[in-house]
Amino acid sequence: MSSIVDGVKRLFAPWPEVGPGTFVLWEPCSKSHGEVVPGYARYLRDLGFEVLVLMTPARLDEGLFSRFDGTGIRHGGLSQRQIRQFVKRPELRRAAGVMVTTAGKLPDGPDGRVDLARVFGPDLPSPLLMVDHDARARVDAGVWDPSSITLRTLDYKGAQSVVVNPHDFGRVEVTPKSEGRTVFVMVGAVRSKRGNAPLVYETAEKLLEAGETAFEIRVIGKPGKDPVPEALRDHVKILGRLPFDAMYDEIEAADFLLTSFQADNPDHGFYLTGGTSGAFQLAYGFTKPIIVQESFARLNLFNATNALVYGDDDGLLGAMSRAIAMDGESYDALQAGMDATATALYERSLANLRGLACD
Repeated sequence: MSSIVDGVKRLFAPWPEVGPGTFVLWEPCSKSHGEVVPGYARYLRDLGFEVLVLMTPARLDEGLFSRFDGTGIRHGGLSQRQIRQFVKRPELRRAAGVMVTTAGKLPDGPDGRVDLARVFGPDLPSPLLMVDHDARARVDAGVWDPSSITLRTLDYKGAQSVVVNPHDFGRVEVTPKSEGRTVFVMVGAVRSKRGNAPLVYETAEKLLEAGETAFEIRVIGKPGKDPVPEALRDHVKILGRLPFDAMYDEIEAADFLLTSFQADNPDHGFYLTGGTSGAFQLAYGFTKPIIVQESFARLNLFNATNALVYGDDDGLLGAMSRAIAMDGESYDALQAGMDATATALYERSLANLRGLACD
């Protein structure tokens, strides 16, 4: 009997300590969006708060904070079920505030807004900051709150938001361009729709036909149904889903982040209106030049100073050819441009978050 009682105590008590200098950071999604948590923790810490991170321990075990200076950051060690109990408790009301990093994972009420009373009880924490990764449904329902946080400026029916972009993953080594093969990394599920695998494979085959052989494409994410063509087996490596620490290593070692979003693909409309891609966050955070179609470039702060932006005139094929042929000095200039972009985005985001969390 004693062991059962001890087990219950370990499971449910003591609850994490929360004081007036603590900001609670809750990621309610157990399978995705974890990559935003370190960046938001960094902002809150830089604003002078101690940060209590509430997220599934299994995600932390994948090395999410493996490169991060954890000073001033605590992890709650609770399951999502326990977190949902904890956020209703009086301890949470002692906090300086609460940030929910994926509002879309909380239940909606009948009016289309998040049912905050159902989540937190009648006594809501204050301030309560909500990060929305896709504003379209609430905008369409007429219930969008312009004080909601988004990762980038919206371009959907004139909706406004507060941009706070998390792109800090911790310690990063900025490396020169590879002397041998140019290494491209794609991050995300390898599917015909979202990942546009056929376009990438077709482009790689055209590179080989043109005599371009000094390249390798490494794909991180859930494998799709599109097989790698036989001719590309020496140039395309499907790494599958990786834990965060291994993904960080691959991105750091690569030369370019490769995206295949196309403006004429309805499945990519999310990235044009208000959504963003983890690849964009990784480009900022790892000072890594990115290859991106021009339709997706401007609102994500990509241009000729920090990226290889392509249009209909040269297409993905032209951009990848330019990447392979790029000399070290030109590559260094793109890295410097990306670093400047990331710094400016950090400063803007920190100021915006200060206005929400500290006023």
